[in-house]
Amino acid sequence: MRIESYFLLVLLFAFLLFSCKQEEIAEKQLSPEAQLAKIQHRIDSLQNFISSRPILKAATVEPNFGLFQTLQSVGLDIKQSLKIANTLADTVELGVLRAGQVFWVGFDPKDTSRAVLFRYAENFANLHFLMRDSTDEWVYKIVEKPVSIRYAMYDGVLQEGGSLYNSLKDIGIPQNMVGVVAGVLECKVSFRTDARVGDKFKILLKETRFQDTIWISGSVLYASYNGSRVKHSEAFLYQEADPKSSYNAHYTEDGEALIHSGLRYPLDRLHITSGYGSRIHPITGSRAFHSGVDYRGAVGTPVYAVAEGVVVQSSFSNDNGNFIAIKHSDNSQSWYLHLSQRGVGNGQRVKGRQVIGKVGNTGRSSGPHLHFAIKQPNGSWMNPLLKKMIATPKLEGAKLSALKEQVKIIKDILDKTEAAEPRSISDSLQATVKWVDY
Repeated sequence: MRIESYFLLVLLFAFLLFSCKQEEIAEKQLSPEAQLAKIQHRIDSLQNFISSRPILKAATVEPNFGLFQTLQSVGLDIKQSLKIANTLADTVELGVLRAGQVFWVGFDPKDTSRAVLFRYAENFANLHFLMRDSTDEWVYKIVEKPVSIRYAMYDGVLQEGGSLYNSLKDIGIPQNMVGVVAGVLECKVSFRTDARVGDKFKILLKETRFQDTIWISGSVLYASYNGSRVKHSEAFLYQEADPKSSYNAHYTEDGEALIHSGLRYPLDRLHITSGYGSRIHPITGSRAFHSGVDYRGAVGTPVYAVAEGVVVQSSFSNDNGNFIAIKHSDNSQSWYLHLSQRGVGNGQRVKGRQVIGKVGNTGRSSGPHLHFAIKQPNGSWMNPLLKKMIATPKLEGAKLSALKEQVKIIKDILDKTEAAEPRSISDSLQATVKWVDY
């Protein structure tokens, strides 16, 4: 320890001792009655603190549990569970919960059936809270601890006998990012037919870390691939101010989407509140199969057809509310439920990205949202998230201009990272990593 730091610590310790001594002297100068009253005040304050502290219970996610069922497992009734789930869904996207994940619920010590606190740790740096206010309504708060940003560039070579996933892991790309990086590269390269040993790839990641060492999150800012059967190709990340925008994706420098899927997203903003598969229904409280994905949306938000097709149902039912079903050229069907308005009728032909209705809260629904589902030609439902979708095949106008500005920034980061000292990952790998901290 440096002498200056040690001297400061000694001064601080001396000051604290002096402060405590002065308080002790002041108390001795009080009358016995005043000293007793002060001691009683401390006891009352401590008892009040203890009696008002919530009783915390850990709500642990079991296999195939959703948030609703997890909350009920610690004693919350249907009404409270639904209120917490809906309030949280407005701000936090939980997606599919993983078994073993823990939420904390705080109960009123004077009424142990009444929840007053909900805590969700997204990671070490981001903590989400719901607390009851003076009007007994749930209020959302987030605590964001300081994090550091690192830009890391990975240069790698496709190894003999190795898959793309193994190659990415071997060069040190964080496990959480391997699937994301592979997804970007696979949009440009057919690894089953065109990839060859010795092909080169370069990845630029933006990594967020807590206390410099704990990985929190990351995004793929840039990816390039150069192979013997694949011409040099590049991909740049485009991001809008709204992190849930369906336009947030990877494009070429000229704004071409990396995949030319015939499917468009049904909404401009994608905030998943309930996934596909078995779940506890938020209204009935019983286990049921959820045939699609629920996207949060305000009433009146435009809903788009995901592909060209013919409307086979435009109707209303007690469960689905206003709903539309569209049959596509491959005989699959896309379904859109709980609409506030339907803008197309039976037998009408629609185009991809055409507005067909508006988000609503009709039928058996716990809040405004779009239930989107895909029925396969054999009549079975499939997970819509397994379908690759895009907002547009090419950015135009203001969005294209914004992409070009972001490309300039990414290229500047690339140049600065290129100038950093290369670090060999392994003697057996033809790979290096460079990074700069911001």
